[in-house]
Amino acid sequence: MSERIAMGFHTCVDYELVWDTTVVEEQIKAFDIRADELRMDIEVDSERAIWIVCLAHFKEGIGGEAVPLDPEDCERFAKHFEYKVTLGGTATRAAILLDRLGYGTLLQTSCYNEHVRRLMPGSVRALPGVDKDHNKVYPHVVLQCGGGVRIHANDIDFVTPRENRIMVSRDADSLNIPILPEEFGKMITDVDVFLLGCFSEVIDKDVLWGCMEKTRALLAHLKEGAVVVLEDGCYVRKEFRYYVHEQLRSVIDVLSMNEDELQDYIGRRINILDPQAVKDALEKVRESTGVKTLIVHSAAWALAYGEHAGDMRRALEGGSIAASTRFRMGDGFTIQDYEATKKIKDKEEGILFGEELGRMLGERICCIPAKDLSFVEHPTVVGLGDTFAGGLLMGLLR
Repeated sequence: MSERIAMGFHTCVDYELVWDTTVVEEQIKAFDIRADELRMDIEVDSERAIWIVCLAHFKEGIGGEAVPLDPEDCERFAKHFEYKVTLGGTATRAAILLDRLGYGTLLQTSCYNEHVRRLMPGSVRALPGVDKDHNKVYPHVVLQCGGGVRIHANDIDFVTPRENRIMVSRDADSLNIPILPEEFGKMITDVDVFLLGCFSEVIDKDVLWGCMEKTRALLAHLKEGAVVVLEDGCYVRKEFRYYVHEQLRSVIDVLSMNEDELQDYIGRRINILDPQAVKDALEKVRESTGVKTLIVHSAAWALAYGEHAGDMRRALEGGSIAASTRFRMGDGFTIQDYEATKKIKDKEEGILFGEELGRMLGERICCIPAKDLSFVEHPTVVGLGDTFAGGLLMGLLR
C-alpha cells in the first residue's frame, strides 16, 4: 500500500447534539441550578454536575471536556436533545478529512463497533486496537453553542461570548487507550507524516505510563526524516499533560494546540490579538516543553514558532483552510468547498496581528491570518482542531 500518512490512536462515537436554548433553560430550572454554582473544576458526579460544568464553560467562552463518574449520565444528558451520530477522535476525524481531499491513511483505532464499521471511509486502512467482537459503544456527547446566545433561567443570565463546544464522556476504550507497537509498527515503516492524538482522557497514571512506553516503541518503526505531530488537548488531569510532553518531546517534531489549550497551559486568559501577550505565552510553552516547533491555531490566526517555522506556511494554510471549511459547511463538505474557502478574504485583525508578531520574532515565527467567516449563520465548532490537524498533515507532505 502507498499511504504516506499514519495516525493513532483515538477513535470514538460522537453524539453531536443539536443546540436548543429552550431545553437548556428548562434543565436549569429542573435541576434548580444557580449562578453562583457555575464552575468548571467540580467533580462530575451527576447529570446536574454535567449541566453546571457545561454552563460554566459557555459563560466564559471556553471549550473543554468532562468525564462523569457514571457513564450512564452521558446518555441521560444526550436524551434531552436531538443528535446525530458521527465518528470523532483527533486521529479519526483527521483521517476522514483527508479522505475527503483524496488522501488514503493508516489508522490504529481505540475502539471497534457498529458505528466504526459503518462510518469509517474505505480509504482509511484501519487496524482495530481491540478485538472485532468488542462492540460496546461509549458515546462522546458533544454540545456546541453559537456566540451571542442568551441563556436566562433562575438567576442565571448571560450571553455566550463566542461559539464553542464541550465534550462529555466516560469511555472505557479511551480511558485505557490501546496501542499496538509491533503490529501497527510494521504498517508505518514507509510513511512520511505521523499524527499522535493526545491522551487527555486517560486518568490512571499506570495506564498513561504504559501508553508512553508503547508510543515510543511504535515511533521507533518510522523511517528517518518522518515528521511526527502531537495534537495537544486540555487534559482531565492537568499534570498528565506535562508528563506527556516530557515523555514524548524527544520523539516528536511538532506540538500543535488551539488557543484554549495555549491559555490553559500558561494558566491565564490572554487577548489572542495582543502580540506581546501571545509572544510571552509562546516563549513560555516552548521553553517548558522543549519541543522543536510549536503550532497554535486560533479563530483569528494560525502560527508556527521555533525551528524551521518558515517551512510551516503550507502546512498552516492546509490546516486553516480545512478547519474554516468545516466551520462553514459542517460534516458534509467536498473538495470543491475546500477550494472555495481559499478564496474567502482574510481577517483584517489576523493580518495586522501576524505582521506585528513577525516584527517581534523574525524568522522564529510564521503566522497566517484566519479566514473572515463572520457571514456564516450556522457554524460547526465540533472537530475544528481535528480537522485542522488533518489539513496540517497534508501540508507537511513533501
